[in-house]
Amino acid sequence: MPYNTEYASLLELFIKLVESQAGREIKPNEVWLNDAQVLATKLFKHLVAMQTLHLGTTVRRDNETDFTFVDHGSIKVVTRAAFETYLVFFYLYGNSDRALSEFRHKTWHLGGLIDRQKFHASSSQARETLIDEKEQIDKLKSEVTNSTQICDYTGKQIKRLLGGEWRIGSGWLDLGISAGFHKEYFKNIYGYLCGYSHSSYLSALQIGQAQSIEDQKMLSEAMLGVGVVVMAHFTFSYSNTFSTANNVLLANPAAKSIAEKWKFGPEDMSKIYGN
Repeated sequence: MPYNTEYASLLELFIKLVESQAGREIKPNEVWLNDAQVLATKLFKHLVAMQTLHLGTTVRRDNETDFTFVDHGSIKVVTRAAFETYLVFFYLYGNSDRALSEFRHKTWHLGGLIDRQKFHASSSQARETLIDEKEQIDKLKSEVTNSTQICDYTGKQIKRLLGGEWRIGSGWLDLGISAGFHKEYFKNIYGYLCGYSHSSYLSALQIGQAQSIEDQKMLSEAMLGVGVVVMAHFTFSYSNTFSTANNVLLANPAAKSIAEKWKFGPEDMSKIYGN
């Protein structure tokens, strides 16, 4: 089914929700919440990229049209990135326990800085950045170690957590389930998207078979459907995190109705998957 209209409506709502936080003063003890905006921006750009790729690409040589195609393979790679971005957003900010959210943000922040320490620094500026971030790493490790939430982890898990494994004990399937997706739905969609990201044989086979623009559009359209579902979930997660966004949501009943329609949960899909 065509998703263009509802995709555009939810994307417009997305902008309004995130803009509701623009210009608001960030308190010293809530700086970590600013990364919710960064993740929202990342997700938004992925969603726009999906929409743009769906329009198709025309290759021209010598100022003449040579061929046109819809790169549904790239849309699937970007769709996976969008899906994962939302799952990280929900993992960090999607629960009502603010202390737990802040703890998770610290481990996520720590993991990212530790990852960058492994990169080769080819300039003096890059080397200085790594030195500065080493101090941040030590500070974050201390804060994580001294947090009350650390008691929920075993000794081995704590070691891995302090080593940068912020998702300790949680795979992408676990994050998908905790974010409100049906287990089998998530496994099917996410596994399919990973196949394209990792160049599985199925991805090559499908790209080879989809020779017509119509087939390419059909495969691309399905990814817009995934984008609509992700945006629907984001709509309510973001609105639950920020009261200003919730006010915007309530002021846009038509878009809210679309989001409610596409916010699939386990109960909604139990008949499809038989559990």
